[in-house]
Amino acid sequence: MATEARSGGNGFLYFVVGALVVIVGVLAYVMYGSGASQNNANAALERSADAVGDAANAVENRAKQTPDIQPVPAPNMPAPAQP
Repeated sequence: MATEARSGGNGFLYFVVGALVVIVGVLAYVMYGSGASQNNANAALERSADAVGDAANAVENRAKQTPDIQPVPAPNMPAPAQP
């Protein structure tokens, strides 16, 4: 009986290792890349925080302008006592 030698059985393993190397390279570039991208990210975060703060202030101002509204009693329930 002849023994058959197999070669090239590790192709998928090489593919996976190569993909992992590429992913690590891309992540390193993103994390340690130019400072301009970090500055842009910080500026975008600051604009978002300002927008949220402005929205909160608008809600607070609108709540201060709204007159006190008395709740409407549910049907078949006695009205709340007035102070």
